[in-house]
Amino acid sequence: HTFEKAQILKTILETEGIEVYIHNVNQIQPVVSAGVRVRIKESDLPHALRIIEDSKWLSEDTQEEVAAPQVKKILIPVDFSDYSLKACELGFNFAKEFGAEVVLLHAYFSPIYASSLPYGDVFNYQNQIAEEESMKDMIQIVHKELNILSDKIKEKVKIGEFPDVKYTCLLREGIPEEEILRYSKDNSPIITIMGTRGKDQKDIDLIGSVTAEIIDRSHTSVLAIP
Repeated sequence: HTFEKAQILKTILETEGIEVYIHNVNQIQPVVSAGVRVRIKESDLPHALRIIEDSKWLSEDTQEEVAAPQVKKILIPVDFSDYSLKACELGFNFAKEFGAEVVLLHAYFSPIYASSLPYGDVFNYQNQIAEEESMKDMIQIVHKELNILSDKIKEKVKIGEFPDVKYTCLLREGIPEEEILRYSKDNSPIITIMGTRGKDQKDIDLIGSVTAEIIDRSHTSVLAIP
């Protein structure tokens, strides 16, 4: 979760007598699925799940009634892996069949946390400079990867492997699952199509944590491609 949501969840669970630990994941060199993990003892899991389901701690993600969009959209979250290209193949054909547009969404995580660390001003200032440089490098890499993916799609359309449908590329800063869910809530795509695994996952993983989170919390249909 985001750090703020992790703190809210930690407070709620601890008031019910559940021991909670917050673990920061890869803050120095953030990866696509980086974030903050909330961990509890396995024996407390059933109790914790009941608390989470009963309380509305994620109320801001509750789906509201919205007017049907005029343009049908198919959302394809991408992380520039072969899994993403496979999802694009199915998504583009799906869009052709249903007269829809494709939205390719990539979210990148970039925590800014130095100012909250309990150290001196000089340390924080030096970290801030380093973070800004790291952020610039990350954005450049993301844009490059997105352009490469777009070129691959254009080539596949040109040779007839993909149907020629309208598509747009969208970049968002944030934790991927949160940004995918937020886009889905705001724009109500007719379906979200994504791979079951992310770029950095091992073959032993049957389904990735981001995909699992989207399947669990999305209010629109999700199609996960093995």
